[in-house]
Amino acid sequence: MANIFETARAEHQYNKFVSGIESLAGLVDTLSGPGPFTIFVPSDAAFDRLSSDQQANLIADPEKLARVLKYHIVPGYYTADELLDRLFLKTLGWERLRVWSDISMVPLGEEETDIPNDALSYITRNTVTTSVRESITINGAHVIRANIMADNGIMHVIDEVLIPAFTAI
Repeated sequence: MANIFETARAEHQYNKFVSGIESLAGLVDTLSGPGPFTIFVPSDAAFDRLSSDQQANLIADPEKLARVLKYHIVPGYYTADELLDRLFLKTLGWERLRVWSDISMVPLGEEETDIPNDALSYITRNTVTTSVRESITINGAHVIRANIMADNGIMHVIDEVLIPAFTAI
């Protein structure tokens, strides 16, 4: 298995996040270190939702870029299931991320299935667990892919770029 930075780079769907990390002195070394780290990686589509001016402002200001990228990185190892027990996580930049699960908003569905074994375990394992994991938000950004494992941490893909408070981009 690779470290968390190599894992993010190998996915090829998070190129803008990876490029930002590579442009900042020391951040690749940090993420290649022992960890553990939990990273909330915005997809390239999430970066594309920022205006071209906002993207240019981030690239032009290394201090602002570092603050935004560190806001996506949390010391510690938190799987999607463990995130359900958290309200806040402290980032590398010492700011807090709010963790929320809006499970009451997710329809569980009523799909009929031929189940030879215990129906309750099927529902618990496949319906409820999947719905709960898909309902996790980090500062309002939805986790769209969870639990991508690495040697020194875990990644969760989110659908928005997280911007720390008092950071205008």
